[in-house]
Amino acid sequence: MAAAPEPLLSVILPTYNERENLSVLIPRLLDVLRDVACEVIVVDDASPDGTAAAVREMASSDARVRLVERPGKAGLASAVFAGAAEARGRFVAVMDADLSHDPELLPGMLVLAEGGCDVVIGSRYVRGGSFAHQPLIRRLISRVLNTGVRAMLMLPQRDVLTGYALCRRELLTQMPTRHSSRGFKWLLELLAVYRGLRVHESPIIFRNRYAGVSKADAREALGLAVLCLRLAPRRLRRGRVTSASAT
Repeated sequence: MAAAPEPLLSVILPTYNERENLSVLIPRLLDVLRDVACEVIVVDDASPDGTAAAVREMASSDARVRLVERPGKAGLASAVFAGAAEARGRFVAVMDADLSHDPELLPGMLVLAEGGCDVVIGSRYVRGGSFAHQPLIRRLISRVLNTGVRAMLMLPQRDVLTGYALCRRELLTQMPTRHSSRGFKWLLELLAVYRGLRVHESPIIFRNRYAGVSKADAREALGLAVLCLRLAPRRLRRGRVTSASAT
């Protein structure tokens, strides 16, 4: 098997029991990115369904596929940080492994990043973005949480809770805090802790997972609240510094 070229883009897929979804997603990703020097890094938290074994088999025939195995469930955001630490690409993209995020959007997101954007967000709340076949209550909860978090942390972006984003790798590897590690919302923390980011929001249609069971539960909402409380003082201090500098 020939060695893969040095990648421009590393796609990070945090997984727990996603074997069936990865058998569809990874070939689709590699096809979509066939003209891009890329790698796909699966960070698996000891999935009992054989996810890691399936990825090892794919990696044995394609050097662009890599597996990072962890001994147990340690949180989606920490899986993102672990994947970024292993990544070789100048840019990293993070997406859900359940096919709720469309891989066809990645080339366009990469073009925006190469053009100067620090972060490109796959947004459900800009023109053209939406939910597909999602229950009304889920859409309402998502919008309320997004609005509340944006207000609390003074964030201008429309969708700060999406799991689909592409950014410069060092933004993740050099992030000054890792408060989100045990939870899901790594992007929220990234947007909150850095100043002066050039951010673009590209519309996405968020779809139901292809197979398997969602990992979201009430603990995710509690974790989000705790994360916001930890990030709010930092945002408030930054706001005061900015206000003082403007006077």
